[in-house]
Order: sequence, then structure tokens, then C-alpha cells
Amino acid sequence: MTQAGIKTMTVEFVCEQCEKDNLTNLLAETIVIKCSHCDHETKKTLTKSMQAGGKLDRCVLCDKIRFYVQKDFNPRLGIIIFAIGVLFSYHTYFVSLFVATLIDFILYQVLKTVTICYHCRAVYREFEEDPTHRGFDHNLALSLVEKEEKEKQVLTA
Repeated sequence: MTQAGIKTMTVEFVCEQCEKDNLTNLLAETIVIKCSHCDHETKKTLTKSMQAGGKLDRCVLCDKIRFYVQKDFNPRLGIIIFAIGVLFSYHTYFVSLFVATLIDFILYQVLKTVTICYHCRAVYREFEEDPTHRGFDHNLALSLVEKEEKEKQVLTA
């Protein structure tokens, strides 16, 4: 999406108050992120890199710096495509598995990549892809959760 030739960067997030999905455009240096369901507002500032439409270096919502990338596609739909391929594989002499693989390959080539925050799961679109952001790392995610739990225990003690 572009607006007068300017790339429209967006963040999709879950509201911390009502826990419903939202989508916000990130067009200005300082933005007000407002929930479209409960009207909860948060004022945030974009980093210099983000203002220039460059790399995502800090989460707008939670201010964390850990991200992973994935294709902008619902993984459950991918599993359903392959399940249908497997279901009909006996009757189609495994042609349905080939078709499912072909669909998956085409989708992988066509779909864009999104960047996702490990901490708050905010989904960022239309940012320049950062080569330091890799696919989801279960060990990193687990260590970040453990670190956060330890920090909470220290604060409550």
C-alpha cells in the first residue's frame, strides 16, 4: 500500500486492555496508537530508522528489540492445504501431494515477509527486511519468557 508514493508501514497488535486485534499505520514521528474497540490510547515515538521507512530496530508497542520474520500467511491454512493433499493422496496416486507442494512453493515465492516482536507479538509490515532478524527461534523465545518471569519475581519480592 502506498499513499502518494509513500510506503505505508503498519503494525498489527493486540490491545493490552481489551485483548482485541488492531491495525495502525505508522506514518509520523510521534503516533497515537488507539484501540478501535475500547478507545485505549498510547502515545509512541518511532525511531529514526523507522521514520525513514528503514529497518525495524525497536518495537513501537513494548520497546523491545528482539524480532523474528515469517511469511505473511496463516500457518493453519498451510497445514489444511497439506492435510487435504494427504487425505486425497491415495485416490490421486499422490498427485494431490505434488499439487499441495506446488501451492506451498508458489505462496512462499509470492507472499511478503513480516517482522514480529518476540515479546508482544506485534506484526510489522512494509518495513525494510533486516538480515539480522531470522525465523522463529524456540530457544530464544523460551529464554526471553524465563528472563521476563525472573524480572517480575524480583519486582514483586
